[in-house]
Amino acid sequence: MTPRPYHLGRRQAAVDRTRARTLAAARALLLAGSAEFSIEAVARRARVTRATVYHQFGSRPKLLEALFDDMAARGGMWDLADAFRQPDPEEALARFVATFGRFWTVHRAIHRRMRALAALDKGLGRAVFAREERRRRGLRVIVGRLSRPDGRPTARALEETIDALYMLTGFHSFDTLAGSRRTPADVTPVVLRLARRVLGLPGD
Repeated sequence: MTPRPYHLGRRQAAVDRTRARTLAAARALLLAGSAEFSIEAVARRARVTRATVYHQFGSRPKLLEALFDDMAARGGMWDLADAFRQPDPEEALARFVATFGRFWTVHRAIHRRMRALAALDKGLGRAVFAREERRRRGLRVIVGRLSRPDGRPTARALEETIDALYMLTGFHSFDTLAGSRRTPADVTPVVLRLARRVLGLPGD
């Protein structure tokens, strides 16, 4: 006999609650600054079994992927799609920078902890690096749209430009510019002005 729909609904709701609690535990573990970020540590924090975490996420890297996706959803990263839809590449750049300003602000404390732990934890470091490379690829698309039809800048200069923009739009730059009195979102105009200078675009 096929399970009744409401039984399936209850089961799925329970699974979703456990998943949300596990992700909340992962975020809390990072905020606590623990030197250990493992399936076991997350399971203890979430008050679930290690087997439950493995069943839902499959592995530690997959748990990290899910955590990053959850952070992205909470931080408004869906706006990046709108940035790339802009017909004007300069407007695309502005929206790209603003989206990351908001994202770094929403999860500022977690990003700080994550980067500190990534320096000690190779697995976490690889996961952070993989996500950061997505930002580089996005910048490559925008810079490509801003390139001149005569083939300039050269390939080498183009890579240097992308490297500079990658640095500017990263968490460390936003966090440093914001300091203790502002949020990363507050310094979005500053980062955008610097990015425009790197690209040789007219100033405001």
